[in-house]
Amino acid sequence: MRLLPELASKIIDEVQTIIDEDLIIVNENGNIIASTDKDRVGSFHEGAKMVMQTERKYDITTEKAAVLKGVKPGINLPIFFEGKVIGVIGITGIPSHVEPYADLLRKMTELMIKEAYHIEQKEWEMRGLEAFFQEWLYAKEVDDAFIRRGQMLGISLGSPYLCAFLQMDMKPSIDHQQRMQSEVMDLLKRRLSSDYMIRWGNGRFLLLKNQRNKNSKNFLHMTLKKWKAYVEENYPIYLSIGMSKSTVTYQLDEAYREAVKATKVARAKGDIIFYDDLLMDLIVEEIDPETRREFIHRVLGGIEAEKELLATLKCYFNHRQSIKDTASVMHIHTNTLHYRLRQIKEMTDVDPKEAEGIALFYLALQMC
Repeated sequence: MRLLPELASKIIDEVQTIIDEDLIIVNENGNIIASTDKDRVGSFHEGAKMVMQTERKYDITTEKAAVLKGVKPGINLPIFFEGKVIGVIGITGIPSHVEPYADLLRKMTELMIKEAYHIEQKEWEMRGLEAFFQEWLYAKEVDDAFIRRGQMLGISLGSPYLCAFLQMDMKPSIDHQQRMQSEVMDLLKRRLSSDYMIRWGNGRFLLLKNQRNKNSKNFLHMTLKKWKAYVEENYPIYLSIGMSKSTVTYQLDEAYREAVKATKVARAKGDIIFYDDLLMDLIVEEIDPETRREFIHRVLGGIEAEKELLATLKCYFNHRQSIKDTASVMHIHTNTLHYRLRQIKEMTDVDPKEAEGIALFYLALQMC
């Protein structure tokens, strides 16, 4: 592993919070790649080059600093990774003063490098999985070579899975979003012993839920509900989940399309949606945005600016066109409700009490 400037700068920033002395990190060529003193970045450090060669700590006294190139008094220590020196960390100061915490500082640095390496390895593994799933989605047929590739990645093609999408809607900054996305993914993967989950862009995850035991729909819904509740309680995230009806074995495309459609409805309704529960929503999701806008305007155009009438209409449909229940929930007299429904009819030319009007208004409200 090479010690890159980005990682070295991150280490300096982290360590600087617990130590007051100036610090430097030097690469294998003896060049300073990160420092608390920005003017030293890019300069050659002769003392660090000696540490690279000897693989041992080197104290730089005031006398040595006067003759060595690019150095200041302090201690230089080798940074090891898997038994090999990959760089040097230096602490400026009188060697006897900084000696007590010099080795601790080196160990902290090595731990941070190991962590960064494992994160990088996980990232490469994840990218390999993402590429495989992308290819699987568009594959017209799955041959033995492709199945073997899946096995090498730990994916058992041929086993039954349901396909799901998990969509995260977040408000924090981009950096915070990426960190939370990674944390949520790690959290859910720990709870998915025999399932596969990968990133799918724009805050989405693609999940293959193992169905070898043919879990019931109710069981799956309860499981997903627990995940959703846990994530939303612990992160400033809204999680939408859509689950396919078709089972994935060797082909992914059909179940994938079902999960995508279910997720669109889940985002609109704020719930966990199974594709086989979609009825009218299935039609609504197929309508293009321009046609939607035109239909909404034709049906609701007369009352689009009337918030009270729109709220009344929504409540009326939410309570199955019950005059009594709607009036009770809205805390109005039934005569007032009848009056508002007549206003809606007059202003839209659509009667909310007739079958055709009920269908038109319901569809328009679903599209809003």
